[in-house]
Amino acid sequence: MLEFYMKRLCVLTALLLMFSVIFAPGVLAEVLPYSDYEINNFDSEINLNQDSSLTIKENIEVNFFIPKHGIFRIIPYVYTHNGKTINSQIGIWGIRDENGNKVPYTVTNFNQSKKIQIGDANVTLSGIKKYVIEYNVKNVVLDYGKGPEIYWNVTGSEWDSPIAKSSAKVKSPFGNIIKTECFGCISSFSGNEANFEGEDGLTIVAQIDKNNSLTVPGIWEKIWNIIINNWGYLLSLIPLIVIFIAWYKKGRDKKYLTENVFYQPDNKTEKDVPLFNRPHLPLVYSPINGLSPSEVGTIVDEKVDTKDIVAEIVELARLGYLVIKKIEVKYIFGIKDNDYELTKIEKSTENLNIFQLNLIDSLFDDKTTVKVSDLKNHFYTHLKSLKSDLYDDLTDKKIADNNFNEVKNNWVTGLIFLNMAMFFVIIFAFVAQTANFGPIIVLILGIIPTIILALNMPRKTAWGYSLHRQAVGLKYYLSKGKWREEIAEKNLFLEEMLPLAIALGVVKQLAADMKELEIEPPKYFEGMVMNSFVNDLSRFNSSMASGLVSAPTNYSGSGSWSGGSGFSGGGGGGFGGGGGGSW
Repeated sequence: MLEFYMKRLCVLTALLLMFSVIFAPGVLAEVLPYSDYEINNFDSEINLNQDSSLTIKENIEVNFFIPKHGIFRIIPYVYTHNGKTINSQIGIWGIRDENGNKVPYTVTNFNQSKKIQIGDANVTLSGIKKYVIEYNVKNVVLDYGKGPEIYWNVTGSEWDSPIAKSSAKVKSPFGNIIKTECFGCISSFSGNEANFEGEDGLTIVAQIDKNNSLTVPGIWEKIWNIIINNWGYLLSLIPLIVIFIAWYKKGRDKKYLTENVFYQPDNKTEKDVPLFNRPHLPLVYSPINGLSPSEVGTIVDEKVDTKDIVAEIVELARLGYLVIKKIEVKYIFGIKDNDYELTKIEKSTENLNIFQLNLIDSLFDDKTTVKVSDLKNHFYTHLKSLKSDLYDDLTDKKIADNNFNEVKNNWVTGLIFLNMAMFFVIIFAFVAQTANFGPIIVLILGIIPTIILALNMPRKTAWGYSLHRQAVGLKYYLSKGKWREEIAEKNLFLEEMLPLAIALGVVKQLAADMKELEIEPPKYFEGMVMNSFVNDLSRFNSSMASGLVSAPTNYSGSGSWSGGSGFSGGGGGGFGGGGGGSW
C-alpha cells in the first residue's frame, strides 16, 4: 500500500513540475507587473570631489527569472528647467560584477540621457546577478545660498520592474554635511557622511556646510555672466512684452458691473477684471444650475483634467446610465486585489450632451461591461476628442469667449515662432558683433513667463466669470466639510455633490463627511460599505484616472531636475534619475 501511494506521489510531483514549467511565465505575469526579472537591491555610493563633481558607484542586484543578456541603465546628463540647461558631462568609468571582473557594455546617447547596455549579446544569464556601475558627473552640485547641495535622484523612476530595496551613502571629505532630506525614506548623517534607506524611487538631498574647501563658482560670478547691460537685452524681452500687452488687452476675463454672480443682470454692461482683483468668496452649497461636474471642473482651471472625466463617469452613474461595482481579483498564492467594473444601463440619452454621449461610447465600445483595468493602454486614444467636445461645449454655452484649448495652442505656437525669430535676430545683429550670448540666455529664460501668459490667454465671458466664481466658492465650502448636515434630503443631496467633489479635487473630505453623518454609499457604487467607503472611493478615483491616461510604456530619457533646492519640498526631482530594464 505504501508503494502504491509513493508511486502516486511521484506522478503528482512530476505533473506539478511540468505544469510549473509550462505555466510559470504566465502565472508570474499575473502576480508581478513585470515577469522577466526583479531588482532586489539598488545601493549607491556618492562621493563629492573637491571640484564639486560627483563620483557615483551603483551596486545593482538583479534576479533574472528567465535567461537574459543583462540590463541597461539610462542616466540623464542634460537637464533643462525654465530655459536654463545644465550639461553634467557624465563620464562612465567602468562596470564590474560582484567579484570585480569587468563586464562588457556599450554607451549610446538617448535623448537627454546616456543609455548603458550591460552584458554580452552572445551570453545569457539567469538567477541573481550583481552589477557595479561607476561614473562621474559635473555641474550638479549647486548653491542656493546656504551652502553647496547634493540633490540626486538615486534610482530613477523609469525602470520596468519594481525595486525592492534601495539605499545611498554620501561622502563629503571636503565639507561637513549639516542637513539631509529623503523623500519616501529615512536618512541620517554625521560629520562628512550621510546614509539613506528606502524602497522604489529614492531621491536624496545633502546640504554641505558653507565653511568647506570646495571650489564652487560664486553667485556674483554667475549673475555677471548672465546680466550685461546693453541693447541686445531689449530684443530678448520683445516676446514677453508682446504677450503681456496681448494678455492685458485681450486675455483678462470679462465681468458684469454687479458683484452678484448668481444671475445674469438686466444691465449686461461688462468690463475687464482688474489686474489685482481680489473678489469676495461667494457662499455656494449646492450644484451649479445647468453645469455638469466636468464643466464645473474645467471652468475652475480652464483645462480638462483626468479628474473631470472621472467625475463625469460618476455623474453618469448617479443619473442611472451605468453602475460601478467593486470586484475582487484573486491571484495565485491567495493574493487579492480590487478592480472596478462598469456596467452600462440601457436608458434614453436624449438629455445628455455630446461629451457625455461620446464618453459612454468610448468607455464601453459596443460592450455592456468593462473593467477599469481593461481601459489601460486603450482609452487614452479617445481623450483628445473627448476634451475637444467639452471645450466646444463651454464655447457654445457662451461661458468661454473662444475654445480654451485652441486659444492656448495658437498663442503658444505664435510665441514659439516669435522667440525663434528674436533668436536669429540677436545672433546675427548683436552676438556676431559682441560675442556676448547673455541676451540669448535672457530670451530662453523669458520663454517660461511668456508661456504662462499664453496659457492664461483664454478669456471667460462675464457670465463664465460668474460661474467660475461660483465654482471656486463651491470648492472652498466642500473642502471645509460637514456642511448642510441638518437638511432632510441630505443623503440624496450629498450623492448629487459627490461627482462635483471629484471634479473639484475635494472628494476625500466629502466622503469622510458622509461617513461621519452615517450616510451610506450611493447605490450606483456596488460592493462598497460605509466603513471603507473613503478608502474605496480614493482607490477607484486613482485607478480610474490611471486607466484613462495609461499608454504603452516608453522610456523618456529625460532629466528629472526640478530647477530648485531639494529642501523646498516635493520629491521625485533632483539630478540623476532615469531608469532601465533588461535585455
